Amino acid sequence: MKAVRHRRASGLLCLVPLSTICMFTAMPSAAKAEIPFTKITAAKRADITIKGKITGDNGEALPGVSIAVKGTSRGTTSDAEGNYTIVADANATLVFTSIGYTVQEVPVNGNATLNVTLKTGTSQLDQVVVVGYGTQRRSQVVGSISSVKGAEITKQPVLTAAQGLQAKTPGVQVMASGTPGGQPQMRIRGVSSVTGDANPVYVVDGMITTDITNINNSDIESIEVLKDASAQAIYGSRAGNGVVLITTKKGKAGKMKIGVDAYSGFRAATSKVKMADARAYAQYTNEANIYDGKPAIFDLDTLRSNTNWFDEITRKGMVQNYTLNISGGSEKTTYYFSAGYFKDNGIVKGSDYTRGVIRINNEYRLAPFFKLGHNLNVNISKTNTKPDEFANAYRMAPSTPVKFADGSWGYEPNLSIANPVADLAYNTNFLNQVRLQGNVYGELTLLKGLTIRSSFNFDRRDNKSTIYVPAYMVWSVQKNDTSHLTTTRGNGFYYIADNNITYNKTIAEKHELSVTVGYSAERNKEDSLSAKVKNVPNKRNLWYLSQGDLNNAELYDNGSLIRRASAYGRLTYTFNRKYNFSGSLRRDGSSNFPVGNKWGTFYSAGASWIITEEGFMQEQKIFNDLRVRAGYGKVGNDNIANLAVLNGIPILDYYYAFGGNGTSQQQAITINQVKDMNASWEPTKGIDAGVEFAVLKRRLSGGVSYYNKLTNAYVDLTVPSTFGDKEKTVSSRVADVRNKGVEINLNWKDELSKDFYYFVGGNITFNKNNVEKVNGNLQLRGGSLGNGQITTNTVVGQPIGSFWVYQTDGIYQTQEEIDNSAHLTGAKPGDFRLRDISGSKGEPDGAIDDKDKIFAGSYQPKVYYGINAGFTYKRLDFSIDCYGNAGNKVYNGKKGVRFGNDNIEANVAANRWTTTNTNTNIPRASNSIPVPSTYFVESGSFFRINNITLGYTVPTSRWGGVSNLRVFATAQNPVIFKKYSGYTPELPGPATAAGIELNIYPITSTYMAGFNLSF
Repeated sequence: MKAVRHRRASGLLCLVPLSTICMFTAMPSAAKAEIPFTKITAAKRADITIKGKITGDNGEALPGVSIAVKGTSRGTTSDAEGNYTIVADANATLVFTSIGYTVQEVPVNGNATLNVTLKTGTSQLDQVVVVGYGTQRRSQVVGSISSVKGAEITKQPVLTAAQGLQAKTPGVQVMASGTPGGQPQMRIRGVSSVTGDANPVYVVDGMITTDITNINNSDIESIEVLKDASAQAIYGSRAGNGVVLITTKKGKAGKMKIGVDAYSGFRAATSKVKMADARAYAQYTNEANIYDGKPAIFDLDTLRSNTNWFDEITRKGMVQNYTLNISGGSEKTTYYFSAGYFKDNGIVKGSDYTRGVIRINNEYRLAPFFKLGHNLNVNISKTNTKPDEFANAYRMAPSTPVKFADGSWGYEPNLSIANPVADLAYNTNFLNQVRLQGNVYGELTLLKGLTIRSSFNFDRRDNKSTIYVPAYMVWSVQKNDTSHLTTTRGNGFYYIADNNITYNKTIAEKHELSVTVGYSAERNKEDSLSAKVKNVPNKRNLWYLSQGDLNNAELYDNGSLIRRASAYGRLTYTFNRKYNFSGSLRRDGSSNFPVGNKWGTFYSAGASWIITEEGFMQEQKIFNDLRVRAGYGKVGNDNIANLAVLNGIPILDYYYAFGGNGTSQQQAITINQVKDMNASWEPTKGIDAGVEFAVLKRRLSGGVSYYNKLTNAYVDLTVPSTFGDKEKTVSSRVADVRNKGVEINLNWKDELSKDFYYFVGGNITFNKNNVEKVNGNLQLRGGSLGNGQITTNTVVGQPIGSFWVYQTDGIYQTQEEIDNSAHLTGAKPGDFRLRDISGSKGEPDGAIDDKDKIFAGSYQPKVYYGINAGFTYKRLDFSIDCYGNAGNKVYNGKKGVRFGNDNIEANVAANRWTTTNTNTNIPRASNSIPVPSTYFVESGSFFRINNITLGYTVPTSRWGGVSNLRVFATAQNPVIFKKYSGYTPELPGPATAAGIELNIYPITSTYMAGFNLSF
């Protein structure tokens, strides 16, 4: 026996380095490699064959349940009918595991037949959840993790997987995108990064990505959101903004199953802004001109048009989604195949997004101790993008027609704004992309509880972008003298080669030990080549570079290469199923940073205590489950915008005055991007503590969590132009940002009868975002409106990107009031009175300048919450989700960005200050550029009905082969209750410019009907 063990170990321990070599060499060579395995003879024991059927607590068969012989490597899965067969010792214990169900251990006791019923929600602590590089019982998890099952997303259809998390997960904000195919922005427990990307990283079947729009929602098995450092630290430098784990479906052993999901519908803007009509606009504009000593420009009696420009550029957009999936398998091979088609015609005329997706997830058990598998997702998409014309539609004169009577495009000569309909007609921009994403993996069970896993994860992207603008003439400020075509071809290949070893051991039935160690290598290479030529014919079949003027072509060649290497480990120990301890350690290296700072260390430690397992709790009747947990850790963020690794020193054209008049252009060498020699990770350290409970026979469950995290954040600093930096900014880690808060969630579910089941749930998060330090008290201004006005500042003691503007104090009624107060040059009766807050000595100084600007709120909400409810009555099901936030502000930038003679909102035109209407808070008619003030800062609070779905399961007993048919109707974002006067208060963006509405694509309401069919 010793010799046999030695031969097997010596042969199989080669797998780790061998698998790594295979990943970096050609696959044919790897395929030829053979590892000799020697059959092991075990000591004689009383093995018997055990058969049985596994059902859920609703009586339905459960396919795909994992059945393992405790303490051995033996295992199998149940087939489509829930049946299983396994060989085990007569005195062994079988462990039954399935995600979303309670883990159950059943002693064999010599029985040849064991039928088992798994419970859903009998104890949330026994449910299995996905964690980084593995799974755990929820009772073993020491960090903060929220879970959403894929079935919830399919049953309550949403356009993107990220939207499926909205309202269901405390601590998570999901801000939808109205653009076709757009990915929502997500924030987990506040915004920590000032300059870097604030979105979490997504891990799809082990592949790290930032975009999940290429995934069919019906392919998702589960989504886990890792919210604190205890849960995130295993992902180290990628986890600074949170981690979202997405597990896709796999085949189940048993008969082939076929599913079809389909829906279609339409979408429209949820809310609109009522603008002044042509007559009100003309009156307002005339009055503004006269007030400024200029002649009136409109004759009210000759107005012929009354154009609603928003309606002219928008439409009802159609949405379609069709998905087919086929799955099944045997004990040795399982397969899952799906194909999907999705089309989203946006509300802007001419914009749309089309996607076709194929997924193949197969797994092969080649031996009792070895399995091989692969996940492949192929995505082909096309996006037609139109210019963002909502700002132009807002500002354009309603007295101007779309086209004049002679068929030429309409324009207003006193208003330097492009005709938005003409802009849509003359601008073509489409993107074609092919993307292959997936992995190949192997798992080897070397000894009892010891598993080696090697995987090669890849993401290949190829795209072509075409932008064409013909020669056209609307009028002098809206024209293009020469047609031009810009073509960009890009490709990228990102891979992660990952190897890890997991060892699980149970000692004396009280000590559970789990150890995971691994290492990974990443490489992300992207290239793009762009060319622009002029004089290309306005015929789509001739849109090729060769058709243009090649003698004056413009070429741009760009690329990037990022390498990462990592070693990681996690240790989990459970004693007596009551006390859990876990620690993670990760060492990351990245080419993003200069020599000396390429490596960083990230870590976490945490513990949990299941109080209801204690002896002194056995007699109490209140708590069915009660658990407390706490953890501390450090994670990082290496996705920092504008972070130069090398100083850029290009040859550029500049105007200079040496020896001339400054009008001649000369070439010169200069620095165009400055490197921070101390650049390194953007670290976040944080603590998390919580309690989870279930009472009233687990009908009521919930939890409370407290978190506190501090980020040393990067900021774009302005440097003098004399320094030589053409871009005039350098990213440096000079700010400390803290997010702390409390999450509360409660869920009630009950059955009033065997026919009626209902649930009600809710969650609320209280978050405080605060800048605690800015080195040198630097001014971190942002939120430019494009008219020379700046609206935000990031200062100590306030949230990131807070609004800093003048405070209005009523409206001047007379010239005497103006003369007797501090005021801006040119102030007139009917203008805002601005408060003189502070001067150079910190007190009013009789002048209005930047020192008088005040903190006027922040886009960061103090509270955000979700509510969900539903019921099932016989074959009828209903669900509703609601979402909202409170305590934040938004800036109505489109109202505050007037340049002169722009249109205005209807209520402004109707209620403006005049000599006969002085009791108002709306200023006089004016064509002056407004200064940033509290007048434009509005409440960002809102309450949205996020989703309403009504479904009915059709009886199919007489339909041969049909196992289920459900039809449904759903409304996504049908209603929003808000105080904000603009399109939407959901205004994500860079941290220093979030919450400002300038040219935002409005959030849409979507109404759909469809069905779920399975065979």
